[in-house]
Amino acid sequence: MADPEDELSAARRAHEEGRLDDAERVYRRILAADSGHGGGLYLLGVLMLQKGQCEEAAAWLARSVARDPDHGHAHYYLGVALAGAGRGGEGVAHLRRAAELLPDGFAAWRDLGHACLDLGRLEEAVDGYRRALTIRADDADLLARLGNALMGLARPREAAESYRCTLALWPESVETWCNLGLAHMRLGEWQEARIVLQEALALRPDCGDACTHLGFVNMALGDFAAAELRYRQALAGRPGDADLCYNLGVACMEQGRLEEAIGHFRQAVGIAPEHGEACGYLLHLLSHLCDWEEAPAWLARLMALSEEKRRDLAPFVLLSLPVAAQEQRDHAKACAEGRFVVGAGDGVAWRAHARRERPRIGYLSGDLREHPVGRLLAGVLEARARDGVETFVYSHGPDDGLATRRRIRDGCDRFVEIAGLSDAEAARHIAEDGVGILVDLQGFTRQTRLGILALRPAPLQVNWLGYPGTLGHPRLADYLIGDPVVTPLAHAGHFSEILALMPRCCMPGDGGQPRPVPPARREAGLPERGVVFCSFNTSHKFNAESFAVWCRLLRDVPEGVLWLRDSHPQVAANLRREAGQRGIDPQRLVFAPRAPTIAAHLSRLALADLALDTFPYNSHVTGCDALWSGVPLLTRIGETFASRVGASLLTAVGLPELIVDNWGDYGALAVALASEPDRLGEMRARLAVGPLFDTPGFARDLERLYARMWRDHLAGRREPILLPEREAEAG
Repeated sequence: MADPEDELSAARRAHEEGRLDDAERVYRRILAADSGHGGGLYLLGVLMLQKGQCEEAAAWLARSVARDPDHGHAHYYLGVALAGAGRGGEGVAHLRRAAELLPDGFAAWRDLGHACLDLGRLEEAVDGYRRALTIRADDADLLARLGNALMGLARPREAAESYRCTLALWPESVETWCNLGLAHMRLGEWQEARIVLQEALALRPDCGDACTHLGFVNMALGDFAAAELRYRQALAGRPGDADLCYNLGVACMEQGRLEEAIGHFRQAVGIAPEHGEACGYLLHLLSHLCDWEEAPAWLARLMALSEEKRRDLAPFVLLSLPVAAQEQRDHAKACAEGRFVVGAGDGVAWRAHARRERPRIGYLSGDLREHPVGRLLAGVLEARARDGVETFVYSHGPDDGLATRRRIRDGCDRFVEIAGLSDAEAARHIAEDGVGILVDLQGFTRQTRLGILALRPAPLQVNWLGYPGTLGHPRLADYLIGDPVVTPLAHAGHFSEILALMPRCCMPGDGGQPRPVPPARREAGLPERGVVFCSFNTSHKFNAESFAVWCRLLRDVPEGVLWLRDSHPQVAANLRREAGQRGIDPQRLVFAPRAPTIAAHLSRLALADLALDTFPYNSHVTGCDALWSGVPLLTRIGETFASRVGASLLTAVGLPELIVDNWGDYGALAVALASEPDRLGEMRARLAVGPLFDTPGFARDLERLYARMWRDHLAGRREPILLPEREAEAG
C-alpha cells in the first residue's frame, strides 16, 4: 500500500488543479484506512464545500476541529459550511474563532459579518465588517454591506458615511447611490437625497428604486407633479407593485385629482388586499367626495386589518371615522413608533440655559400662513405678554406672502425658516436656541415633521392646536393642551401625553378681527326668505348618517336651505343626488364658492341662522368662524377629542344648551330653533360678548400654563395640570 502522506500530497495536487473527483477518491481512501487522519478530514471538508455540499462539508470539518481545536482554517471553512447549510447561528462561533487564530483574519471577519447580517444580528455584523476593514480598508463591497447593516440598526448618519466611502472606490454602483439617497431620506435631508438619487438615474435611467425614492423625496419637498412623474416611471417597470400604485395615488390626491387617486388606491388594494394605507386613503377620499355607498364595507375592511398592516396609515384619517378613542390612541402609538421613534437614538443635546427659570417658548409648524392654525396662532402671538419670555417660531412650510404670515412674524421674537433643514439639523438648531418648551402645532396632519420631536430638541414638548388627538408616544410630546370639556381628566387614558387643561376652551378665538358686516342674501346666492342652515366644514367630515339628519331637518323646515362650501364639483353632485334620494329638492342645497378673503367669508357667514356641526369630527376653526359671525352652532358631543371640540366652543361662549349627545335630540333641537327666531336672536346677542374671543385673556392663561409646566419640570414632576378659572382671572 502507498504511503498515506504520498497519497495525500498527490490528492492535494489534483485538488489544486481542479480535478476534484480524483482528489475526493483519494481523501476518502485515506480516511477509510485512518478515520482520524487530520489532513484528510480537513481537505475532504474543504473539497465538499467547493462542491456545494455544505452539510457533508460541515460534518468532516467538525471532526477536523474536534481533532485540532486550534486549526484556524478548519474553523473558518466550518463556519462557511454551516452558514451555507442554513446553520449560520452555529457557524458564527467558528468564524469568530478563526479570526482570532489566523494571522490575516480578513476573510473570517468578513464572512462573520455576512453571516450575522443574514441572521439579523446587526451589531455583530457591524463589528465584523469594521474589523475586516481595519485589515483591508479599500474593500468597496464590505463598505457597502457595512452601510446596509447600519441602516438596519437605524443609524443612517453612519450608513451614509460608509456609502460615501464605497462610492469613492466604486462610483458606478447604482445600488449604493440609491442606498445613500435612502440614508439621506431617513435623516430628512431631502435636498441631498434628491442630488444623489439623480446620480443613480444618470447611471441607470430605468432604475426603479431610484425613481421610487425620488418620488418620495419630491413628495416631501412638496413637488407633487415631479413625484407623480417618478412614480409613473417606476410603475412602468413594476406594474404589479402595490406600494407604487399607492404612492401614485397620494401624488394625485395632493394635486386635487381625487377620482384618479381613488383609482390608484383601488389598484393597490387589488394587488395587495391588506394594504392598510391604500385601504384607509381610499375610504378617506370616498368620504371627501361624499360617495358613501361603499363606505361601510371599506370601513369594515380597514378595521379588520391587523395594526401592523395599518401602522403607516396617518392617524388623522381615523378622526372622521366611527373609531373609539382608545383605538385611535393604539393606532397613533403604532404609527409613532414605526415612523418616528424607532431610530431616533438619544436625541440632541440641550443648551445649558434651557434650564433657566423662565423658559424660551418655541412653536413648530408648517401651517404658518393663511391657514386655520396660522390664523389662530397669529392672534395669540399678538396678545402675548412681552415681559422677558422669548418666543421663537420655526416654520417648515411655504410662505404665501399674505397677512397672516406677516402677523406671525411680527408677533414673535424670532421667526426661523427650517424648511430646507433635515430633521436632525432642525432639532439641533432648536436645541442650540435654548428652547425650553417646544410646542408642535401639526401633529399627524399633512407634511408633518414629527421626526424633529422624536429627536427631543427641548426639555419639554407639547402637542397643541393643530391636531385633535394624541401623538401616541411620550417621546414626541410630554403634554397635550386641552380643556375640561374636550379632554376631561377622566379621559386621560386616551392620550400618551399628560393633560394640561386651560380653564376655558383650548382653542383661541381671534378677537382681533373686524366684526362681520353681512351682505344682502342675494349677493351670497341665498333665497330672500327661509331659515339658512350652514356647515362650511371640509367634506370629509360629512357622512351618510349626519346628512340623513340634515335632510330630515329640511323636510321639517320647508323653506329652509342647507348652505355648504363648494369644494369639489363631485361633492356637489353627490350631495345633491343624496338629497334627491331622500326626497329633498337638490336645489335646496346652496354651495358657496371660495371667498376672496377671510373677512369676506366671515361677513357672508353672518347671513346663516344656525350652523350644523359634524360628527364624529366636529367643527374646529369653522365653528369659531360661525360663532364670531354671530351664528349659533348646534353640536353633538362624543368620546373622542375631535368629537368634543364643538361642545368646548359652546361652553366657552355660554351656550351649553346647544350641546346634545344623540342624533334624535340634534334634529329635534334644530327644528325647534328654526321655528323660534327670537330665541336664535337672543343667542346671537350672547355671542357678541362671549369670552371665547378674549384673545389677551387666552394668551395670559396659556402663559400661566407654560409657567406651571416649567415649574413642575424644574421640580422633577410630571402630573396633570388643571389651570383654575380664578387664577386666569387674577391676571
